[in-house]
Amino acid sequence: MKVLDTTLLVDFMRRRPEAREVVETIENAGERPATTEVNAFELAAGTFVDGRVDRVKFAQLQQTLGRLDVLVLDRAGAHKAAELHSKLRAAGRGMGALDLLVAGITLASRYDTIVTRDKDFRGIPGLRVETY
Repeated sequence: MKVLDTTLLVDFMRRRPEAREVVETIENAGERPATTEVNAFELAAGTFVDGRVDRVKFAQLQQTLGRLDVLVLDRAGAHKAAELHSKLRAAGRGMGALDLLVAGITLASRYDTIVTRDKDFRGIPGLRVETY
């Protein structure tokens, strides 16, 4: 099962053919793609300009999120993210807090693949990374 990262969803909403093909391939295989509430936050932040929501962008975001299962940040996801943070630090590798939360939620929700252009997800145990 696949989780779509913010990079893919931004490209999807910008109607980039390669991103749209990824989503359509998943849907045509009978799967429902997912994302996380953290990704939804990142996307929602992009709908605001000078503290005001751009209603057209916000409506497009809501339509996109309606096609996806949106995975919540629960205690299991937070604990998994904390574990990943510790393991990465021990290996001398850093990762941003939001990406750690996305990875933690993904793994705790029993998803095994994230589709992204972000190379930071590589090397996380148990998580496959697909690029497009």
